[in-house]
Amino acid sequence: MLKSICANVPPGLIIFDRGFNRRKVFTTILAQGHHLLCRAKSNAVFYRIPTRPKHPKRGRPRRYGNRLHLPYLKYRDIVVENETLSVTDKIVRTKMCSEDVRLVVIRLRKKKSKPYQYFCLFTSDKQLPVADVIRHYKNRWQIETAFRDVKQNFGFGTCQLQKRESLNRHVQLSFIAASLTQLSFTDTATDAASQTEQAMPDVQTVLNTLGIHWYKPKYLTRGLMTAYLKRCFQQQYFSASNDPKQNLEKNLKIDEDTT
Repeated sequence: MLKSICANVPPGLIIFDRGFNRRKVFTTILAQGHHLLCRAKSNAVFYRIPTRPKHPKRGRPRRYGNRLHLPYLKYRDIVVENETLSVTDKIVRTKMCSEDVRLVVIRLRKKKSKPYQYFCLFTSDKQLPVADVIRHYKNRWQIETAFRDVKQNFGFGTCQLQKRESLNRHVQLSFIAASLTQLSFTDTATDAASQTEQAMPDVQTVLNTLGIHWYKPKYLTRGLMTAYLKRCFQQQYFSASNDPKQNLEKNLKIDEDTT
C-alpha cells in the first residue's frame, strides 16, 4: 500500500513520526525518489562515517564508524520562529536507513539543575537547512493538535450522524473551518505590503481582548483564535455605536438575514 501511494505522489519530502521509524518503510520511500524526515526513537543509535584506512585489509570495508555520543557534540544557538534553540547537525549513518542521513539534535534543559534532554531528527535530504528541518517537523506536530482542536472547537466531537455521506461531509466541513480559521490569522506578503489591511493580532492582544490573565501561551492556539473571532463578531453586531446611521445599517443587515 505504501509503495502504491508513493508512486502516485510527486517526489518530495515525506515527514514521519517516530512510530514509523522502520528500515523497510524508509527503503520503500527512498526507492520511489522521495526524501524522508523522521524523529528518532529514544534508543536510536547513530554512527560516524568511517574513514578509509591507509592500508586496507582483506574483506568487506567497514560500514559503520564509531558510535556517536550526543553529549560530546558541539552545539550552537540558532533562532527558529522567534525561539532560540541549542542545536547541532552531522552527516551520520544509522541501521534504520540504508543511506547516509543528516542528524539534527536539539538540546533541551528545563532547569539548570536538570540534565540535558536530546531531541533527534534525521533526514535523507542532506541539503536541507537545519532551521527548515526543525520547522517542518514542528508543522507536522500541528496535525496532532489539529485533531484535538477540531473536536473541541469545530463540532467534530459532538457529531451525532448515522448516514455515511452526512458523516463524511461533517468531517470535511469541520477541517475546512479549522483551516480557514488558521489562514485568517496568517500574515501574507500582500497583507504586509498593504497599508489598508489590519495587522493580525498577536498573543497578548488576543488575551487582553478576551480578558484572560491566568493563561500565558507562547503562540495562538485554534481555541484562542475561535474565541477571539466570536468576540469580534459579537462586538460588531451587538455593540452600541455613536453613529446612528451605522447602527441603522447593522439593524437592516440583521433584519435582512433573519427574514
